[in-house]
Amino acid sequence: MRVVVDTSFWIDYSRGAIRLDERERIETLWRLGSCVLYQLVWLELVVGYRSPREQHVLRDYRAICRWEPLSAEDGAKAEAFADILRGKGRTIGASDLLVMAAADRLGAKLIHHDDDFDQALGLAEFGHLALAD
Repeated sequence: MRVVVDTSFWIDYSRGAIRLDERERIETLWRLGSCVLYQLVWLELVVGYRSPREQHVLRDYRAICRWEPLSAEDGAKAEAFADILRGKGRTIGASDLLVMAAADRLGAKLIHHDDDFDQALGLAEFGHLALAD
């Protein structure tokens, strides 16, 4: 199983704000080589992680994950996802739409700590991206 790790999860992980079972799961996925670091997530982390210690942590994240660049397909897919969500009376941010699109393109699940993702992944159209507990 491949997983795209969202910015929200990385931040909580680095703060120690995740449950023990989440820590065990992500560390197992790292060992298996199953984690994906999407370029947009990397950019969000680069902008937010400023101290030398945070920059070191960021380099560690990149070293333990498969790198996945942005693609034109992600943009088109994110736009389609926005239309679906709008039709259901919901909206999420552009960066979250792109992360979802990348996970979908890769046939991956999404690991996150973001209420917007909870709402979107609760819909049948996006349930295949949800990581089962």
